[in-house]
Amino acid sequence: MRVRQNLWLLTFSLSAQAAEFIGDSLGDDAVAVTVLAPPRHEHAQIEAIYDHEPDPAAMTAKLAVLASVFDLPPLVFTIRPAPNLDWLKKVAEDFPPLKIARWTVHGALHRNKVPNRLYAMQIDATNAFGTGEHPTTRGCLLMLDKIVKSGFRPRRMADIGCGSGILAMGCVQGARSHAVAVDLDPDSVQIALGNVRANGLGAKIRVGLGRGYAASLVRRSAPYDLIMANIFARPLSQMAKDLKNNLRPGGVAILSGLLTVQANMVIAAHRGQGMALMEHKKLGEWSVLALIRPDRA
Repeated sequence: MRVRQNLWLLTFSLSAQAAEFIGDSLGDDAVAVTVLAPPRHEHAQIEAIYDHEPDPAAMTAKLAVLASVFDLPPLVFTIRPAPNLDWLKKVAEDFPPLKIARWTVHGALHRNKVPNRLYAMQIDATNAFGTGEHPTTRGCLLMLDKIVKSGFRPRRMADIGCGSGILAMGCVQGARSHAVAVDLDPDSVQIALGNVRANGLGAKIRVGLGRGYAASLVRRSAPYDLIMANIFARPLSQMAKDLKNNLRPGGVAILSGLLTVQANMVIAAHRGQGMALMEHKKLGEWSVLALIRPDRA
């Protein structure tokens, strides 16, 4: 896909600490988002590509809300026509194979560099969240790797809010399980379907459109040995009862998409449903939780 004159580039600088969170929050509307955050630098730059000219007033309001989460000053941005280049190809070229525990995440351009396909996941530049670069996605895979190494063998898994489908694919590869993956965004569902097919996992992963645990695909396959959800703290807390009801006794949930300062809220919501915290992993300002539904027996 080549960038045409109707594609627009939004750029602004901000604190490196807030860059990943704010960059992800732009992903719903942008064709591609790049966070340029050099190690040990206090500041980062965000570049977002849009297939329409963003409204400056709406963008000012949106960035003001996001900046308030981190007590940042107003974010000064520029909007201009995108340069005449193959933007998604550039993103793919800038994203070399990424090693996360046993898995290697890569784009199609780098497929030949990862000949061992057992734990290789091809995920190309899209507007669906989940390439493994963000700490929450990486943290979910690290937590999954750890519990699988401990001997936990989920036969049936659910990926709630699947985005690119990376967590479902990681579970199928890492635990030899079957999985269902759902998202309420139709574009994400199509992207996840494409990724599942590209990785030859169509026989083990079913992808569908739906709102979390209310999705018919999720209801039909419950209960699950493992549930993974990398979304946001508030919906995770609100869905704690639904998670428990869809998780078999002895089953495990891996949850992320939450800031560390929000972790206690999510933990408390699930403890209120009788679940127990197994591990709390911190990755900078982000957290990943592993919880278990105790076996009544």
